[in-house]
Amino acid sequence: MSRPLHIRGAQVWDSHQVVQRDLYIDRGRFVAQPSQSAQVIDLDGYTLFPGLINAHDHLELNHYPRSKFRERYDNAHQWGEDMNVRLNDEPYKSLRAYPLEDRCFIGGLKNLLCGATTVVHHNPPHKCLFKSDFPVRVLKEYGWAHSLHFDTDEEIVRSYHATPKEWPWFIHLAEGTDSVARGEYSRLKKLGCMGKNTVAIHGVGLTNQDEDNLSHLILCPTTNLYLLGKTLASTARFHHSGLALGSDSRLTGQGDLLDELRTYYELFGQPKGLLTPSMVFSTVGRNSRKTFRPTLMWFDPLHSESDIGDFLLIKIDFDSRLPAPLFHARRSNLALVVFDGIPRIADPEVMAKFPHIETVGAILDGVPKAIHIDLARRIHRCSLKESGLEVEPLPKRGFFFT
Repeated sequence: MSRPLHIRGAQVWDSHQVVQRDLYIDRGRFVAQPSQSAQVIDLDGYTLFPGLINAHDHLELNHYPRSKFRERYDNAHQWGEDMNVRLNDEPYKSLRAYPLEDRCFIGGLKNLLCGATTVVHHNPPHKCLFKSDFPVRVLKEYGWAHSLHFDTDEEIVRSYHATPKEWPWFIHLAEGTDSVARGEYSRLKKLGCMGKNTVAIHGVGLTNQDEDNLSHLILCPTTNLYLLGKTLASTARFHHSGLALGSDSRLTGQGDLLDELRTYYELFGQPKGLLTPSMVFSTVGRNSRKTFRPTLMWFDPLHSESDIGDFLLIKIDFDSRLPAPLFHARRSNLALVVFDGIPRIADPEVMAKFPHIETVGAILDGVPKAIHIDLARRIHRCSLKESGLEVEPLPKRGFFFT
């Protein structure tokens, strides 16, 4: 259970600028006023960011190695066919045999470690994703189809019409550079499945006219570059309607959402200056909230009222007036990740500021960390291991006889 907290001293990124203000958490959510019993936590010297939103992942596929079988693909359907004929080859055959719950857990853990505390899963809503000990929050209310290649027209239409109009409906669309990809927007529109709640994923083959008419787009730049050799040439036109970033799974993505954010910043942010820092950061926060509303809430420090008590910290070591430290960060650089008002993983000196939290030592990509003991227990129970993470054995409990 989370303890009421009074966070002070940290600089807070509020989607547009850094502000100096106190924050309060009670019962796992941000509130406007502190509880009388709140524990004061001084985070002077750190910049605080809201927990990130990963707009596209396949959570049960993150234990696979990054895989492709040609240098470049004309479209992702070719990659999918290449992948499908190898599912009974190693290492894929053995990796498919692991329990679904453990496979999903590794996907959740991947996201938590990089500060992505809310994730949009593009596959069936497996029950294990919504268990109380799952490492991150997973969007519950959504509809989806895989793609125009791997689903029939009838399946796509049925899925779209079965999805409430206030829920987002996801589909991989125009994921390629050839005529097949360029024609997918028109195909989906003819099926009657291009509505205001339609969320296209990847969209590399969209034409300028398609882009003008599309409401929502999720971009996964490292997957696009890996498979197709390119991503969208420009994304500025999408920012008003809700462009968001997703990590995709590690089958094609580079690693995690921080890798996507860094790549996106290098492609469209400074020094090219195509997008402001605020626009870049919006792809992992504000834009996702617009796209998935009302099924998703997000912490907005200016208003201090949220159903989500999530945040992450980065130590201030250069210009803190911009969110640049986050754009260059890797998961080991995060000084603290808080989910539902509870510190989950942190640098040891930061976790020491929360003496009520029992922790276990760990090493993340060569950097010492402290992990909440409940999370450490779940990690040890998992039959799969997260690459780069070593967690110390759990403390032994003594036995007392009376």
